[in-house]
Formats: sequence, C-alpha cells, structure tokens
Amino acid sequence: MSLRAILASSLVVAVGFGALVWFLSSDSTLYVPDDAVRLRDKGEFLLNKRRHTTDRQKKAELLSQAIENFKKALEIKDDFEVVHNLLGHCYIERGQWETALKHLDIALQKRSDYPAALFNRAHVYQRLSVSKRDKVLIDKAIADYKQAINSDLAANFVGDIHKALADAYQNKGDIAAAITELKIYLKKAPHAQDALLVRRKIRGLTLMEKGSAPPLSAPLD
Repeated sequence: MSLRAILASSLVVAVGFGALVWFLSSDSTLYVPDDAVRLRDKGEFLLNKRRHTTDRQKKAELLSQAIENFKKALEIKDDFEVVHNLLGHCYIERGQWETALKHLDIALQKRSDYPAALFNRAHVYQRLSVSKRDKVLIDKAIADYKQAINSDLAANFVGDIHKALADAYQNKGDIAAAITELKIYLKKAPHAQDALLVRRKIRGLTLMEKGSAPPLSAPLD
C-alpha cells in the first residue's frame, strides 16, 4: 500500500477524534490539588477555543498556551493522568509523536483502562508505524483500539473507535478486518454525517479485496 493511500485512509480516523478525546478526558478518582485542576481546566478551555478558530497562527498560539498550563499542572501533581493524556493529544497536534507517546505511556501506567489515552496512543503507534515501516507498531495500535472499545467509558463513542480500528487494519493490509469494522460502525451509527463516505470506503476496500463490489445502496451484510 502506498504512503498516499495510507494517509488518505486516515481521513476516516479524523472524524470524531476530537469529540472522543474531550468526552473521555474524565477526572481520576484520586485526590487532585485544586490548583492542578484549575490549570487543567484552563488548558482545556484553550484547546476548546482553538477548535473554534480557523486562524492558523492563533491556533498555534492557543496550543502552546494550553501546553504551558498542562505542564504547570504536572509541576503540582506529576502523576495527573488526565493531564498526561491531554498533553499527549497536544503533541499529536504538533506531530511530535515520541513526546506524545511518553505522556500517554505515563497516563496508562497510572490507569491502564483509560480509553482516551488508549485511543491517542493507538493513533501515535499508527503514525509511527508508517514513518518507521514497523509492523510491530501497527499491531500495538490495533491492541490499544481493541482495549478502548471494551471500556464502558467509551460507550458513546465506540463507533469512532471501530472506524479508527478499521484504518489500522487497512494499514496492516488486513482488508477483510477493515471492512468488518466499518460495517460495525455503520450499524451503530447508520445516520452519521460521514455514513456515505464510509460506505464508499467499504466499496473501495471490497474492490481491492475481491475485484468487484455491490452498489452503494446495497444493504450491509
């Protein structure tokens, strides 16, 4: 599979990615100092503000400000897993994959079933697998996506994880598994805004796998 095809397939992953990160950035049940919480909240506010601007320079400035607030929160509570996850997300936005991975690993050391961190780390593994041409990394991405799917906290966004998992399977070259995950996504979210795009992707993958495919209007298996 060409690099262009791999990157194009990542467009499906992008849909819903931001919503998933925000929804699953839940607080730990452990005590967290008020100052650390305030800095976390301020960082999240800046990230949310960033999502609502199209000015590239402003977006970069808001991301830098959010990172600084998250770093200050970690100076107060260095094992604040929610902040490590959010920093991981920030460094993903910057394309600093190794730094993102460091923070996501810490978040998951503190809370191994944290679905947002699992989803984010899987995304990092997936991108690194392309740049490093390392098949082990794509297997790690698939494992993290699967674990995230099984979390009750991910219930409202499990369809988006199936979509991301499909993309990982496609990167691996397992077209049948990718098609299965996309069909699961559509069954769980038949009226999603990207439903037609996903149906087209399924048809394209079926053509790759079998050489022919039913029309877009055909019912799912």
